[in-house]
Amino acid sequence: MSHILSFYKLKVIAIISIVLLTSCSKDDGVNVSNPQNIVAAFNVSDEKHLVDSTVQFTNESKGVENSTSFEWDFGDGTSSTLKSPTHTYSEVGNYIVKLIAKNGSLDDEISKEIIISLSNDIANRSSLKSKLNDLNGKIIVCAHRANYLDAPENSLKSISDAINNGIGMVELDIRQTKDGELVLMHDATIDRTTNGSGKVSDFLLKELQLFNLYKENGALTNEKIPTLKEVLKLTRGNIYIDLDIDKKASFSKVFPLIDQYGMLKQVLFYSSELNVIKDMINLNHENVLVMPILRNQNDFDQYSSFEIDIIQFNVDDASVEQQIKNKEWDIFRNAYVNTNVTPQTDNYAQLDEVINVGGSIVQTDNSIEVKAKLQLQNLND
Repeated sequence: MSHILSFYKLKVIAIISIVLLTSCSKDDGVNVSNPQNIVAAFNVSDEKHLVDSTVQFTNESKGVENSTSFEWDFGDGTSSTLKSPTHTYSEVGNYIVKLIAKNGSLDDEISKEIIISLSNDIANRSSLKSKLNDLNGKIIVCAHRANYLDAPENSLKSISDAINNGIGMVELDIRQTKDGELVLMHDATIDRTTNGSGKVSDFLLKELQLFNLYKENGALTNEKIPTLKEVLKLTRGNIYIDLDIDKKASFSKVFPLIDQYGMLKQVLFYSSELNVIKDMINLNHENVLVMPILRNQNDFDQYSSFEIDIIQFNVDDASVEQQIKNKEWDIFRNAYVNTNVTPQTDNYAQLDEVINVGGSIVQTDNSIEVKAKLQLQNLND
């Protein structure tokens, strides 16, 4: 009986040994013939990337072997198979860059967004700050809601008309759509200015594009509600902008787009809200030109310690006026805005007020007439 048990013990041990040997052989086979796991990764330098500049993509993938292959998609219709390629973008925009790394049958991919911007320095174009410093008593004309007497307010056509007539600046109103796009619209609703109705914030951008804009005289046009991106493309290098975000759009949303489209040195940011003005100033960005409004002594006291260059001042208050001059702040002042009074009906009296307070910018609904009058007095280029 003991011989039989010994025989079976030996048989079991032999079977276990064969199983273990087979198992070890299979594991060794995986390590020898199959590729390593691959983890795709890449880095892009943190510096600002400009149109037509070279962007370096550094491949940081893990598990890379000699046979590893790479497929890059730069998000603009071009690609590369280099390990760490460079690329040049020809247009401003946000691009999704994708890297696929492959080890044999194994692969991994990663995507990142890259922002391509335009420089805020524009060839043969002064910054607005420099322009204000070099006025030497002359006055910039700002077309309220652009040149809207012959085109819809806040439209591409009204902006183009202002540019073509040599107007120095346009005042534009910004609001945000339901899907987060920034568009031009003064009112909270589209009822007054389009053939649609409802709040801007309740529409997707593609829905707003279904409506047309009215002219001031009630005539329906083919003009659509423009996006801020479209406006920045049109105005860059052609005209300054007074951007009215007052209780309409968030500065934190507007600022990055202005910077991306290379218009930061060409734009004036207006708000009547103290906290918004503080936030803009606290950004501590040398190119952000902030404009609050002063209506009384209390407003002056609130802003007297702020690092600002220009204020909107539309009231007749000799004491506040003198304090503004003592601070050497530039004055932005209205003439013929939202009124039936015209330069002809009051013999340019409102414009004379701007001149008498030493205004640097005059905002008006009658930009062409006001410009012509200032030129006759050698007060506008």
